[in-house]
Amino acid sequence: MIIDEKAAKVSNGPAGCTFHHTSYPVSIGTTQFHIYDTVGLNEGDQGRVPHRKAVSQLYALIRSLNRVSLLVYCMRGRIKENSQANWVLFYNVLCAKKVPIIAVETGVEHEEDLDAKRKESMQVLKSYGMVPKDFACIVSLQGRQMEHFERYKSSQFQLRQLILDSYKKEPWSTTTDDWICHIYNTTYTKKLCAFPEVKVEFARKVGGVVDEFIKESGMKEEESGKLKSALLDAEKRFLSRGFKFFGQG
Repeated sequence: MIIDEKAAKVSNGPAGCTFHHTSYPVSIGTTQFHIYDTVGLNEGDQGRVPHRKAVSQLYALIRSLNRVSLLVYCMRGRIKENSQANWVLFYNVLCAKKVPIIAVETGVEHEEDLDAKRKESMQVLKSYGMVPKDFACIVSLQGRQMEHFERYKSSQFQLRQLILDSYKKEPWSTTTDDWICHIYNTTYTKKLCAFPEVKVEFARKVGGVVDEFIKESGMKEEESGKLKSALLDAEKRFLSRGFKFFGQG
């Protein structure tokens, strides 16, 4: 929809269809963007892209880019239980709250008043602590008989303008070392482990998770060494507060 052609695969079925990130160049006005269609974050109860694999691939993507201007959080239908965790993963953890994030709700073709729907959905997002820089309800389908064509074109213009108005003119970037330290310090502080498929305290699982994360994400030996050093430094700081990790106790 953003690039004005059918490029990215979509699916309404029980199995997710995006297993790897893909880049699509697009010009909006005079500004050139590279938009990445990323792996899904297991929004259903089962059958979607495995959460652990998705996290590894998102990590690898952002690490390889090292310059990010905007996050677009797409949602369809009601807010699900793990939506807030996915938001925290994208915005708080992976991008250190340094990248603006907008939310886009699709699947509203049969809503008569999109402005009222937008206000309703914004309130729901806020109740979950999810506050985007801006939010839009868009008609993303033209319809089998092109019955939604006019609303589709209006939504397309609105979304492209929203991106222009929201993106960070000086892209966020950070050194790999600083970013890795931020990710694991944030994860540890929140006691939120985004990597296993079940919720566990990071303090109990960090050793095995890190080793698996390093392996699955293809982290180089030099970087994995720096990561573990950063975690050991964090351990020293937190042990003074009575915490233990790496399987101690």
